[in-house]
Amino acid sequence: MPGKDLSPLVRPRSIAVVGATPPGGNKLGSWALSNLLKHNVSADLYLVNPRYDTMVERPCYADLGSLPEPPELVLVLVPAAAAIDVLRQAEAIGSKAAILFSGGFGEGDRAGSPLDLELQAFLADTSMAVCGPNTNGVINCVDRIPAGFPPYAMADELPVGNLGVVSQSGALVSSLVEHLLGNGLGLTVGFAVGNGIDLKVSDYVRYLAGDVRTEQIVVYVEGLDDADRFFDAADEATCAGKPVIVLKGGRSPEGADAVRGHIGALVGDYDAFAARCRQHGILMAHDLAELAALPMARGQWGRRVGVLSSSGAVAGILADSARHNGFEVPPLGGATHSAMAERMTLGEPRNPLDLTGQSVVDFDLMPAALEALGDDPGLDVLVHGMLIGPDLSINSQVDALVAQAGRGTPIAVFSAPGWHAVDYPKLLESGIPVFGSADLLFRCLAAWQSRTPQLPTAEEPRAWPEESLEDLLADILAPTCAPAEYADDRPAAVKLLGEGLDHKTDLGLVELNVAPDDIADAAARLEARGKELGLADATVVVQSMADPGVELIVGTRIDPEAGPCVVAGLGGVLTELVDDVAISPAPLSLADAHALLDATKAGALLDGYRGEPDSDRQAAAEVLVRLGHITARDHTEAEINPLIVHTSGVTAVDVLIGSPRS
Repeated sequence: MPGKDLSPLVRPRSIAVVGATPPGGNKLGSWALSNLLKHNVSADLYLVNPRYDTMVERPCYADLGSLPEPPELVLVLVPAAAAIDVLRQAEAIGSKAAILFSGGFGEGDRAGSPLDLELQAFLADTSMAVCGPNTNGVINCVDRIPAGFPPYAMADELPVGNLGVVSQSGALVSSLVEHLLGNGLGLTVGFAVGNGIDLKVSDYVRYLAGDVRTEQIVVYVEGLDDADRFFDAADEATCAGKPVIVLKGGRSPEGADAVRGHIGALVGDYDAFAARCRQHGILMAHDLAELAALPMARGQWGRRVGVLSSSGAVAGILADSARHNGFEVPPLGGATHSAMAERMTLGEPRNPLDLTGQSVVDFDLMPAALEALGDDPGLDVLVHGMLIGPDLSINSQVDALVAQAGRGTPIAVFSAPGWHAVDYPKLLESGIPVFGSADLLFRCLAAWQSRTPQLPTAEEPRAWPEESLEDLLADILAPTCAPAEYADDRPAAVKLLGEGLDHKTDLGLVELNVAPDDIADAAARLEARGKELGLADATVVVQSMADPGVELIVGTRIDPEAGPCVVAGLGGVLTELVDDVAISPAPLSLADAHALLDATKAGALLDGYRGEPDSDRQAAAEVLVRLGHITARDHTEAEINPLIVHTSGVTAVDVLIGSPRS
């Protein structure tokens, strides 16, 4: 849905600084005013502080109502107790936007305080676009409007570039900017979201998606309370040709809320969020360095890498990193091998290619190697390992790399001494990315190579449109009965069932391969075991032993940010030991379901690993699709462990069902 207009927040024609104090002081009002003056802000500037008549040779007004005109943007730099009154004044005189720097509303134990609730009530009704509270501002680098005081805005020059930055941590942005500057990158606008009561991450992403000067969007998030709007905004950016790159805090399971059963212990919120990001073509960074490097590496790189360096050690490190990150390092083609054999007097022509010390004295060797490998049809991308050396040698290598890139060869550079892109100006100008880490280089290339946005399309027909979870289980769940009712001549599984019993085997509440004549004795043992554990309401049930097959754990969860999801992986009693599951947003297509299975070792087992017969992976995939449709519609959480996949068909053995979640 359309949000508020952020133009007055980013490019205001007039700004009022409420709580302004003279530059040079140690107050927020001093820092904010100093930055606006230092960068000679083009907007009309009004200072508001009843303690002063003038400040920096400008009139200083007692309140907003005393200004000669309503300012488009109001900077609120007063304590929390006075801040809401300032916002009300701004709204009353017709201001369009405000930045609420004050803390003390919803942080920590202040959440839900009278002041916090009062602010929430005001922001819910106002038409103003309000950034914050507890923010360090909005920095428009292109137009030189630093409405805030992060350290990067206090520099003599604002870091102008083509990246839009959105961060839920204001303190992090300046560190990110330092990384970006080293990579030769800068900002259009930097947004510090703060508590995000009014404007949220999604609002800023949507603004940047429509900003003609922004080419990529870099985001740091910790938690989203409007995840659907965020992903809609990311889709808008993707449709506008602007990739979204995200670093999310809270990757560890300890930082995520657990849900009932094994799935909650195995899949945290981060996994679900990352899966939804992949679905929308959002690149996920693992750390701050990668967040700053991914924009530099934008492109399609291919998976077959030609590695070269004047050092065999560096070439080997690059080859190792390439393999570790899923790239191939294929042998040189015949023509390439022959061409290099004619040129090289030391070493052997191979991939990775060690140009040896010959390249230090023979400046024609590097250009010849780049051209030969660049023409090799078996290679998609070249990665060069740059060393420290005489300027003449390094400059010669740089010229050769620029020339080969000009012929259309994708090239990336690893700087073994850890130099940055800005240390190689010619490479920077030609668009060749430079990395100080071999692993970071290949992680970034792999992220772009695997990026496949799934933009909204017509929904595929559903084979089971009105099916309930009960309908699905009626098809696949092994029948159960009371011990006295078991009439099969096959061995049985005897179990004690009760609410919350999701580790029955560990608790000694399951006996397998029980002969029909021994079922009554097994049931008595389990009832006695249940009494020992205080399970008064548990009951004994019997199932025929299922035919053998690959055991999976499959299920659904409702994630607070990713929404309805389907989980699949290796199941049975070794589920937690193996810890091999994958997650995908629901609903799923059949192709999505097969990809989900293949994201774990279950895919290989289903395909008949090491001579075993093929299992019915189509039947397993259909269960995932059906679960996805059900949870997407009903928000039901359920876990099947194991789902046994036979050579034909599937059998669900144990099921846990949670309550529907909103």
